[in-house]
Amino acid sequence: MCLTTEAIALFMNLLSPDVISMEAGRITIHATERDAVWVQVEDKWCTMAPQIDRLARFD
Repeated sequence: MCLTTEAIALFMNLLSPDVISMEAGRITIHATERDAVWVQVEDKWCTMAPQIDRLARFD
């Protein structure tokens, strides 16, 4: 799943700053179950979190 810079900024504004860690090209959302890592890919921010969550349900 990928979002534009504007969309990820809007999404992060909905969250508590306490659950967000940022470094160059990487944003980590510390969620209840597991962290969701977003990485910058050209002009978008992408995560594999939905796929990882889906796989975790089958374990």
